[in-house]
Amino acid sequence: MIDRRSFITGLSAGGAFAAGARDAPRKRFAEERVERITAPPKPALAINHLGFTPPGRKSVVFRLTGGMPAEFTFRDIGSSPKPPELTRRFTRFTSDLGDCLVGDLSDIVRPGMYQVEAGGERSVPFFIGEDVWRRTLVKAVSYIHAQRCGTAVPNVHPVCHLDDARRRDNGGHVDTTGGWHDAGDLRKWMSATVLNGIALMGLLRNLGDDWDAAGSGAKALLDEARWGNTYFLKMQDGDGLVWDDVAGGVNGDNSDNHWTDNRTGTGDDRYINTNKSGSVQALFTLFEAMMATAFRAADPAYSERCLRAAVRCWDAATRSGGTGEVSWWALAAMELGRATGAAGYRDHALKFGSLILSAQNTAFTFGQKFVRGWFRVSSNSPDPYADVVHGALPVITLLLLAQAYPDAAQAGQWGDAVKLHLDGYVLPMAARSPYGIVPFGIFHGTPSAELYRPLAGELTYRFFMPVQRGDWWIGSTSHLESYALAGILAASEFGNSAYRDLAMRQLEWVMGANPFGACLMTGEGMRNPYPHSRFVGLIPGGIMNGIAGNANDEPILDIENGFDWRTTEYWTPHNAYYILAVSALHRRA
Repeated sequence: MIDRRSFITGLSAGGAFAAGARDAPRKRFAEERVERITAPPKPALAINHLGFTPPGRKSVVFRLTGGMPAEFTFRDIGSSPKPPELTRRFTRFTSDLGDCLVGDLSDIVRPGMYQVEAGGERSVPFFIGEDVWRRTLVKAVSYIHAQRCGTAVPNVHPVCHLDDARRRDNGGHVDTTGGWHDAGDLRKWMSATVLNGIALMGLLRNLGDDWDAAGSGAKALLDEARWGNTYFLKMQDGDGLVWDDVAGGVNGDNSDNHWTDNRTGTGDDRYINTNKSGSVQALFTLFEAMMATAFRAADPAYSERCLRAAVRCWDAATRSGGTGEVSWWALAAMELGRATGAAGYRDHALKFGSLILSAQNTAFTFGQKFVRGWFRVSSNSPDPYADVVHGALPVITLLLLAQAYPDAAQAGQWGDAVKLHLDGYVLPMAARSPYGIVPFGIFHGTPSAELYRPLAGELTYRFFMPVQRGDWWIGSTSHLESYALAGILAASEFGNSAYRDLAMRQLEWVMGANPFGACLMTGEGMRNPYPHSRFVGLIPGGIMNGIAGNANDEPILDIENGFDWRTTEYWTPHNAYYILAVSALHRRA
C-alpha cells in the first residue's frame, strides 16, 4: 500500500505550484507568458483527430501562414492494397480568425482509416465509421471515476480526505466525505461536480446498457452516480438547502486545495462553504429527481431517499434568478414531475419556460439587422446572455421541455424560439469562422479595454471570453460542447441536418480541428497539451479548459508545458457536456 506522505512528497511539481499559487510575481509572469502563445505557423492543417461518421459534413482547414496550396490529397491508409489517392481543390475562406483554405470530404462515406496532405503537411490519421465518437465515452466516464474522493483510486491516488470537513461559520465538523474532485485540483464545488451525475444519468437514458461496448452495463453508471451522491446528500443542510462547496478555500483563496492526514480535528481539515447559491439548489434538485427515477426499480428505498431530498430542496428554495438559473429550475421541475407524477410540477416547468421565452431578443436591436434570437441575461436586462460553461443552456432547456410536454400550449413557441436562436443568431455567428465554432458572445459596445470585434450596429462580439472584464477567464470547451448538445437535440427535433453539422463543428474543435491542431482530451488524438493536473498528472479521458483568447481575441493555448490552468486544466463541466452530447448523438430510437 502506498504511504500517503510518500505519495505527496513524490508530487514535487504539484506541491511547488500549490505553494506558489498566491505568489503575485509568478502569477503575473504566467499571465504574460500565456498571452504570447498564439497559434504557431505549423501545423497549418487542422482536422478532427477522431474522424467522422459516414453521413454528415467532413471538412479540413488549412491556415494561410505562408504558402497557399491550391489542392489537397486524400488517401485511404488502412486498406490493402491501397486505393488510389484523391485530389481535391480548396476553397478560400476569409474570416476574423485569419484567412484559411477549406476542403470538403462530405461525399466520402466508406468506413476506413484515412489521411489528408496539403502544403507539405500530413494530417493525423483518422477514421470514418459509425463509432468514432461513441467509443470515446468509456474514457470520458473513466475520468469521472478517477476523480473519486474519499477512497483509493488504483493508479491515481490513495485514500483521501476522510476528514472532510469543517464549517466556515462555526468550525463544527460535518461528514462530507465522498464525491468527486472537481478539476485539476482537489476541491469539490457543487455547481460543477453535480454535472457529473447529470451526465451519467443522461448517458443512461440515451444509451442504457449499450453505452459501453465492453459490457459494463447500466450498473456501472448507477454505481458511479451513487458514489457522487454520497457527498451531495451530505451537503444538504437541515433547512433543505444545499451548501456550495467543500475545500473551495476560506475567502476564494487556494488554501484548502491540499491532501490531508485523514484524521478529523487536526489542522489540515478542509472547510465547508455554507453559502447556498440558487443555481446549486436547482442543480441538486434536478439531479436527485433524476436519481429517484433511475433507482426506482433497482433500489426503491434509495430512490425514495433521493426524491425526498429533491422535494425538500425544491420547497426550501426561492426558485428565481436570471436566464441561466431559471433554465435549471425549469429542468428541475420537469424531472420532479417525471419522478412524482404530480401535475403541479408541470405547471412550474411551463412557467419557467415562459420566463425563458420572455428573455429572448426576437427583434433586431442595437441599430442592426444581422442577428436576433439571442437570449438576454434576464427578461429585465438588455444585456446578451453569455456563459463560458452553459452557453446553450436556455436552448437545451426549451428543447427538453418541448420533448417532455409536446401537448403544452407553449410547445410550438419553444420550438420557434429554438429555431430563431439557431437560424437567426448561432448559424450566422458560426459562419464567421472556417472552423464553424460559436463565438463566446455578443456585446453592446466595448465593455472592457480590449478588442471587441465589430459585428453590426452597436453590437460587437468576441470568439473567446474577455480577459480584462472580470477577475478570471478560461478556454471555451464547455461553451462549445453545450452548443454541440443543443445542435444534436435540435437536429433530432426538427430534422435539420444544418443543426447536426453545427454540433459536430463544436466537438471537432475540441478534438483537434483548431488552429493548434491539438486534441484536448487526454488519451485521444495527437499534440495533447500537458494538463494542469497538479496532484495526479495525466487522467485518460480528461478534457481541458481549451483554447481561450488574449486581449486581441486571438486564440491561445498553452502548448509549451507552462501548466496554465486557464487553457489546460481539467474541469468537470467539459466531460459532462461531452458525455451528454455524444450520447445524444447516438441515442437509441
